[in-house]
Amino acid sequence: MKLLAFQKEVLQKGRGYGTLALLYRRQAGKSTIFARVGTRWMLEHPGCLVTYASCSLSAGSEMTEKETKTLTDIVAAMRDAAARDVKVTSTADGLPWWDVAELFQKSRFEVSLFHNNTTVSRTKIIAANYATARGYSGFVLLDEVGFIRDFKLFYEAVEPIFSSNPDFRLWMATTPPADDTHYSFDLLAPEPGTKFEVNPRGNWYESQAGLPVHRVSAEDAAAAGWMFYHPKTREKITPEQHRALAFDRDAWDRNYGLAFPTGGTGAVQLLWLHAAMEKGGLYGCRFFENDLPADWLPSFTGGLVGVGVDPATTEGDKSNPFAVCVTECTLGGEYVARVVFRFRSADPEKSKAFLREIVRAVKPHAVAIDATNERYWCAEVREELSGAAPVLLAVSSEKTEYMGEKMIVKTYLGNLAVNAFEDRSVSLPNHPQIKNDMRLVRKVRGGFDNAVDSAGNHGDTFDAFKLSMHALLDESGVVEASAVDVRGNTGENARPGDALTMRPVEDDGNNDGSVWL
Repeated sequence: MKLLAFQKEVLQKGRGYGTLALLYRRQAGKSTIFARVGTRWMLEHPGCLVTYASCSLSAGSEMTEKETKTLTDIVAAMRDAAARDVKVTSTADGLPWWDVAELFQKSRFEVSLFHNNTTVSRTKIIAANYATARGYSGFVLLDEVGFIRDFKLFYEAVEPIFSSNPDFRLWMATTPPADDTHYSFDLLAPEPGTKFEVNPRGNWYESQAGLPVHRVSAEDAAAAGWMFYHPKTREKITPEQHRALAFDRDAWDRNYGLAFPTGGTGAVQLLWLHAAMEKGGLYGCRFFENDLPADWLPSFTGGLVGVGVDPATTEGDKSNPFAVCVTECTLGGEYVARVVFRFRSADPEKSKAFLREIVRAVKPHAVAIDATNERYWCAEVREELSGAAPVLLAVSSEKTEYMGEKMIVKTYLGNLAVNAFEDRSVSLPNHPQIKNDMRLVRKVRGGFDNAVDSAGNHGDTFDAFKLSMHALLDESGVVEASAVDVRGNTGENARPGDALTMRPVEDDGNNDGSVWL
């Protein structure tokens, strides 16, 4: 089979990479490349096992004849890539497509390459499934990773396997995910503002996560001879013409233009989050987990301070954490999360002790606590802290009203925080745990929902931050100043000595007995 320029490029230059991602437009021959790479690994490492996992093939549903053709195409490509005198067989040889589907669904679909009568290298083709990821071989090919559910867990399970041996390799391929909260976005997105020139050999770049990526867009593939065809006339058309015919152009931009989404369902866009964390680094914002060190107390600049609390009285490794955010509203209107603290404890007294220490140290304008699930504990805390600061109990499911529009409290507080992020008026600790946790918050049907990661985190720091804003905006503890008459007796017989002395009286030059404050 004749290879195109970008396929030759990745097969030649990709040899030295332990980990490599192919960010390719749809239908750009990724399966052919993977088949050739897998075959090369089998030839170079006699007796090895290569695991080929694809999210486009599902073991959890009925497979069609069209889907099973993908499996047989992989076998054909591997035979084509192998030397002529090397015997290549598969467990599907000679079987009807429904039996091939059954082999795949039972994880028994294999391709064997015989070096001699006793040494055989194998490629096992399976569905991408986190539950079985820890059993994968040191040579791994992952296709369509942008569509693997819980890909962060999946990648964490696979990464140690190929890291343990310098010969092992992990190659993955995908188009950008539809949702910017998907872990493949974090792994593969280029630096913001990166520009790519059209190149028939594709473009190489290093992602924000430091992974090497070979990128082949629709324009690159067209320059190499991989063309589009008009859906009706079947004449060759340019990528621009193909996009003009697309009904969903956002999908075209992802699938063919390889544009990473700037929003998705993530409530806090990645660009906003990066900006907030960059400013937080300049402000000296800090993140603590499990305990507060002796020098935890932040430096304030004179603005109001609000404390937000998202409680959880559990302490398992995968249980929801207790999160606290101490935010200062600076004189310039910036919401600076000076301290974000997260811990796990089933001891309600320990949680109270942490809050007492924080409130005593920062003397906040108010404390806002999510009382949705821990109402009894929250009521106790409000009573204990009442002498130190106003305590607001927020119940997510209760109704509130903002500018004439009725909504639940969770929606109101979520939008409060998201709008501040969008306005670039938020500063956060520059810490990966903050980034990972904030990215768990989703926009769903006009409201907010939080996903849960493998450690039990579910946007707790976001919830604590939005509650700290709620505390800052509370008006129950605001002291207002207004002009009052300080002249005491203002009647006909009033005398200078009748003034109410609030400061030492100074003559203002009017000789009328009035004073200035």
